[in-house]
Amino acid sequence: MRDLLVQADVLPPADRQLLFFQRTLAEKLPTVSDPGHRRLLELFTTWHIQHRLNTLASRGPLTGKQVQQARRELHLATAFLGHLTQRGRTLAECTQADVDAWYAGNYLARRLIHTFLRWAMRSKHMPKATLPHRSTSNPAPLAQHHRLALLRQLVNRDDVPLHDRVAAVLVLLYAQPLTRIVQLTTDDVEHKDSEVCVRLGDPPSPVPAPFAGMLLSYLGQRPNTMTATSPHARWLFPGRRAGQPMTPKTLQLRLRRLGFPTQRGRAAAIRHLVLQAPAPVIARMLGYLDDTTAQLAAEAGGSWQHYAPGDHSR
Repeated sequence: MRDLLVQADVLPPADRQLLFFQRTLAEKLPTVSDPGHRRLLELFTTWHIQHRLNTLASRGPLTGKQVQQARRELHLATAFLGHLTQRGRTLAECTQADVDAWYAGNYLARRLIHTFLRWAMRSKHMPKATLPHRSTSNPAPLAQHHRLALLRQLVNRDDVPLHDRVAAVLVLLYAQPLTRIVQLTTDDVEHKDSEVCVRLGDPPSPVPAPFAGMLLSYLGQRPNTMTATSPHARWLFPGRRAGQPMTPKTLQLRLRRLGFPTQRGRAAAIRHLVLQAPAPVIARMLGYLDDTTAQLAAEAGGSWQHYAPGDHSR
């Protein structure tokens, strides 16, 4: 009957993705046990998320990514309210310290939680607070404890797609640029005698637990491999086009949507690595130029500046 009414221009056509999101709301919101939290989430989804989706749907069909972002915004809003409950506060009592504590442990959630917090402040449900701003200038590297905290999140964040987490780990552990990450193939991952290595240079770099398990799990569920155009794709990050890897820009946008600090994370990783081993060794294992790692080691104040590469057994 609805299809007949749509064809007769009595009803507007329904957006399939919007209907999926509305069904998600109908399933998820009743599971929120705190009535106050549930009411805030209903207001947030009605007056912000759904309003935005309705506007986008009026311009053209919604995409799966747009609805996925909306689901993550709802998930993070729920998680932030739970964070406040653990600290003994309501959203109306939220302080700058509560906001800072959230961001200190949730780097991946930065961009998407901004949406909820700005809505809450604008609609007077929350006191004014300062939200972290990511500068577009050349940023300083992450502090080592922040880098380690981010690595722990990548292990535990099941709400973040596995291929995004694997790419982020390659940045944080091995200081790999996205242009090289997308060129890796499944043959670059070696699994022998319970040891997992990834070939970035020579020799291959060992992959520590628990990231080794993540990488092996990902090999069996890579995206874009079940289509007729890419049934035998060997790329570690297959793209949508037949026989092509994911583009660096696509991967960059995916990590940016998560608020992942790609540039700062990579800078932190390489500076940490050149402090742990001679710069020429790091360069060969990770595929860097010797001059690049030597300069970084000098800037970081490493103790290997005078190391002479080569065979020292003679």
